[in-house]
Amino acid sequence: MFSWTQIRIFCAILLLVPVVHFAYLLSSETLATLDSSPNAWASELEAYAKLDRANPHPKDPIVVVGGRRVKLWRDLPETLADKPVLMRALGDATVEDITHNYERLVGFYQPEAVIFLPSNSEFHIRDGKSANDFITAAQSLVELDEEHGVTRQFYLISPLKTPLFDGDSARIDAITEELIAWSASNSHVTYLDANALLASSDGKPNPRYFRSDGVNLNDGGYTRVSLLLRAEIDARKS
Repeated sequence: MFSWTQIRIFCAILLLVPVVHFAYLLSSETLATLDSSPNAWASELEAYAKLDRANPHPKDPIVVVGGRRVKLWRDLPETLADKPVLMRALGDATVEDITHNYERLVGFYQPEAVIFLPSNSEFHIRDGKSANDFITAAQSLVELDEEHGVTRQFYLISPLKTPLFDGDSARIDAITEELIAWSASNSHVTYLDANALLASSDGKPNPRYFRSDGVNLNDGGYTRVSLLLRAEIDARKS
């Protein structure tokens, strides 16, 4: 027979296992985020490869790439339910990470469309891009996609203004102005500015659409971005 003390200790250990596992995953991702190499996400790429070996991927899918914000974007497959959607997030990857791993992350699937949602890592912790840095990197990713000649449309979503990093707003405005003009002359790419949908009446990011971290979207924020994307895709069909 076990004593009550032993039983309580055993139950406490069981309760702590998920917490310890979460802490391990979080610390592993943090270390990878601090690693500037685009190979920092090799284990996640291998996990996708293992998944694809076990489950043949659909024909002409929509592939969604990015970092943490794509990981948290749970409602998009349902919003785009008439098309197969593959969410392919890498840690808290930057646009250069996606470009470096394009062949396995995007090209392998021969997608009908690609959606890229930038993460906060473009400007903080993993990188510290200027407006010109981001513009150049985003254009390079789109041009690589064009070279493959498979994808019908590339949807580039704007970097998001956030309650925590108010100082990013001017930089993001400069990016948006330049990429809207660029995409207007490039039928292959659609640039979607999501910031207006996530703003308060004063034009600043509305905290009601963000998680408590002040950086990542909550369910309400994602719903607004998903519907913006759905409307754009439907408009292209008509």
